[in-house]
Amino acid sequence: MSHSRGTSAENPEPESTLDRVKTWYHVPALLLVLGFMLWNRAQNYSEYIVDGEVLFSGTDPWYHYRSTMYVVENWPATMPFDPWTYFPYGTRSGQFGTLMDQVFGTIALIIGLGDPSAHTVAMVALFAPAVMGTLAAIPTYYMGRRLAGRIGGVTAAGILALSAGLFLQRSIVGFYDHQVAEGLLQVTSILAVMVALSVGERDKPVYEQFLDRDVPALRATVGYSILAGVAISLYLWTWPPAVLLLGILGTFFLLWLTIEFVRGKSPEHAAIVGTVSLGTVAVLQLAVLQSLSISAVDHTLLQVLLAAAIAGGCVFMAWLARFVEANDYDRNLYPVAVGGILATITILTAVLTPDLFSYFVNQVLRVIGFTESPAATVTSVGEATPLDDPDRLYQYHGLALFAAIIGALLVLFNQIFDRDASADRFLMVVWFAFILAASFTQIRFGVYLVFPVAALSAVAVDYVVRWTDFSFDDGVAAYEVITIVALVLILTGPLLFAPGAAYFFSPTAVEVGEQAGPGQEPAAWTESMDWLQANSPQEGAYGTGGNGTLEYYGTYADRSDYDYGEGEYGVMSWWDYGHIITVQGERIPNANPFQQGATTAANFLLSPTETEANSVLNETDEDDAKTRYVAVDWKMANTYGGPGQGKFFAPPRFYDKSNVSRSDYFGTIRSRQSQQYFNYRTQDYYESMVVRLYEYHGSAKEPQSASQPFVYVVDWDTAATRSGQTVRATPADGSPAVKRFRTMEAARNYTESDATSQIGGFGAQPGERVSALEHYRYVGSSERSAYSSGAHNQFQLIESAFGQLPNQRSTTGDCTANQTTMPIGNQTYCQPDQAAGIMDHTNPAWTKIFERVEGGTIEGTAPANTTVEASVPMRNNVTGESFTYTQRVDVGADGRFEMTVPYSTTGYEAWGTDEGYTDVGVRAQGPYEFSIPVGPTASYPLNGTATVTEGQVIGENESATTVELTVPEGNQTVETNDTSTNTTTDGSTDGSSTDDTSTNETTTNDTAGSLARPAAEPAP
Repeated sequence: MSHSRGTSAENPEPESTLDRVKTWYHVPALLLVLGFMLWNRAQNYSEYIVDGEVLFSGTDPWYHYRSTMYVVENWPATMPFDPWTYFPYGTRSGQFGTLMDQVFGTIALIIGLGDPSAHTVAMVALFAPAVMGTLAAIPTYYMGRRLAGRIGGVTAAGILALSAGLFLQRSIVGFYDHQVAEGLLQVTSILAVMVALSVGERDKPVYEQFLDRDVPALRATVGYSILAGVAISLYLWTWPPAVLLLGILGTFFLLWLTIEFVRGKSPEHAAIVGTVSLGTVAVLQLAVLQSLSISAVDHTLLQVLLAAAIAGGCVFMAWLARFVEANDYDRNLYPVAVGGILATITILTAVLTPDLFSYFVNQVLRVIGFTESPAATVTSVGEATPLDDPDRLYQYHGLALFAAIIGALLVLFNQIFDRDASADRFLMVVWFAFILAASFTQIRFGVYLVFPVAALSAVAVDYVVRWTDFSFDDGVAAYEVITIVALVLILTGPLLFAPGAAYFFSPTAVEVGEQAGPGQEPAAWTESMDWLQANSPQEGAYGTGGNGTLEYYGTYADRSDYDYGEGEYGVMSWWDYGHIITVQGERIPNANPFQQGATTAANFLLSPTETEANSVLNETDEDDAKTRYVAVDWKMANTYGGPGQGKFFAPPRFYDKSNVSRSDYFGTIRSRQSQQYFNYRTQDYYESMVVRLYEYHGSAKEPQSASQPFVYVVDWDTAATRSGQTVRATPADGSPAVKRFRTMEAARNYTESDATSQIGGFGAQPGERVSALEHYRYVGSSERSAYSSGAHNQFQLIESAFGQLPNQRSTTGDCTANQTTMPIGNQTYCQPDQAAGIMDHTNPAWTKIFERVEGGTIEGTAPANTTVEASVPMRNNVTGESFTYTQRVDVGADGRFEMTVPYSTTGYEAWGTDEGYTDVGVRAQGPYEFSIPVGPTASYPLNGTATVTEGQVIGENESATTVELTVPEGNQTVETNDTSTNTTTDGSTDGSSTDDTSTNETTTNDTAGSLARPAAEPAP
């Protein structure tokens, strides 16, 4: 018998290459996308490992690392309460320390075989965002595939991979923040709801099947709906403010159930999906309920009640549809009835619970209101501010954004004319509309936008593919290939090649990955926190010595106000740095990036007097626990705001001791000749604690001194911009905006005749004397200099240009002995030390640590009715920076004086961390010396010096240092009158102030002083 003519089943035709491509092309395409996304996000990981230590970008990743370490130490629990932040209260971490930290804490335990090191956990946290960002391509692919087939899935995943928007920026290695987890889990949740809706549309479940317990018919719909509820719950467990998604789903079900019924279909199938999925959410949220309050920033009743309300709303709308149909009412009355009921509930809520109503209204406006929320205005939360430039949406998403809009319009068009249009497509449009509005309202929501953009772009691509009749089955025509290739290039071209302005503002995805790095700020703060951890007593040991009693990864019961014990203390700084202080310094910050303590920090940093600063701390101190240290960096004292730049603009928004704004501290002068601008400062700026600490180290500061003999005047005129706005600009006559004079009198004569000018306000030069601090001393710092920041130095050069201070670019990279090196990019600039002193200190540390001390007392005798100035040379052993601390005091008619000084000169070794105090890194280079100032730039010395021991400064030795000061032979002093005129042997006179708070009034015989409007000193 012949078998040459077997059946096709027995001898199938061999699969052609084209068939294999048709069947499997999406697999290598998706693998390629995943590989590229992971490589791109992790390509620069080595930048985050400095000297073997892992650094993170931003502020929140540091606390997430701490929360993950807690999980590792206490698996599987998350941190219920943390006394290691927000001194002296402690806090619940709320939206931190949740699912994301549990997952990666568990992964670290597995990698570390049950006992991972801190470095292992840090490495897991380092790569976690890149992994989560890559995994987001999988639900994005399946979302695109459901909407537009496999081509749509590949298109959606490809757009996600090439987008340089916020999701990429938040999913780079080192950005261990919940925002990337939010994006991954939100797109997964939407996909899960889409699947459940499509299953419900297929199986068409109804209420009677539940009564009949028809499990086989309900199994798929109910099962997928429960899975959707689980996905949404995981999202809420990661980030409680994800109630935004509940609002999106509530709006979708409200609209969709109405649309379905009005066009003659039953809304019951979709209502069952909504009821089961959101009911699941409500139940699962009860498992993590932490508070019976209504709040979006923690696991509260808000998540439970909102989910339950949506589930209940779906049940009610399904019942109402049956009621209308059973009574043969007009279906068009259905939306009227639903709208009327909602309006009634809204009005009753507003009348009966106005606070609750206001809360919900404010939450809606702050998320999708298209305007800056009051919270963002007041609290200066960068990510909560509105999108400042809509062009960024194009820069991030390219033409895919417009393709998504076209895709959304096509879906809506289909909904109007197709009675059987699917629910999942309509859900996609509602999601896109909400996220687009949220992205305009708050920058942070741009993290989500790439997902609906990618999915709806796939819809647009699908329409083009169908229009061209592109199909492997019918053969491929040249015009079809050309059309598809052109479409791909149109969508991906702007993302692959970003020319012109778009390139300048938003690099491509690859360039974002190439440029990734933590920046210098985390490294600088890590250095200073390493110093603090090594050279200050442990928490619980201040003043007592020994080991600290506050367990770093201990478990503490949730409470509203933690009772700190003896020897525990706080570290004051701006809230941006709170998490770094907690994690890297293992100390307790007064303020943190949850913005807890931000007002207290602002009130301290802007305090105009030391008395007020002490009062701010005394109001928060406990009997046994007090704020002992202050950490400041150059950015906190810098008035040039912007990413990676100054932060001084922020505290005035929080300060509540009086009504102030940043204009009370600094203003801007624009150049008429260039696009540059210069920030001049007011006296209030120089009187603020943050400036007195960072710039002057607590020393008094004169507008004119022997080391800085000129008085500086800032001069401006007004000008009108093209828009008609009046601004300050450089003088119209072409003279420099910063002028200098040899005498204070000459400077005053100039400003009195020119209303648009002021004395001081240039660099570190005040217009009036700034008094010395008595209870705050510079004790340590980072090794990194502020000059290592290109932004810091650029501002220095700009101010130098406005003040006509000499700068020169070094061709060799070296400066002379009397010059200060200022590296900017690949260039080195050299400034004379005098110019650097005007602008800043000769080598300022990036971050400086100050200690709050009792202060040592110096008592003595001196010529009666004079002013005595004490000075002591100091040196930072970490950076080599030197400065002189000075303080003045009036001598009484009995020839006696007393002063309190914060710096000791001897006895450092007797009071270190073993004794519960600080191993001081900024030490005196000699004893206190004394003189009588006889003018703004001159003084004559007095016989007698004083040593102040460390024990006296920290309050362990309450005795005073005594000193008897006499006039050296060859000089004579005359008792002064109320004008405080001091006469030297040469007969010249200078009037000067006699206390630390008065204005430095001077008179002089300088001929320039006789001019009504003297010429300024020519530039060097």
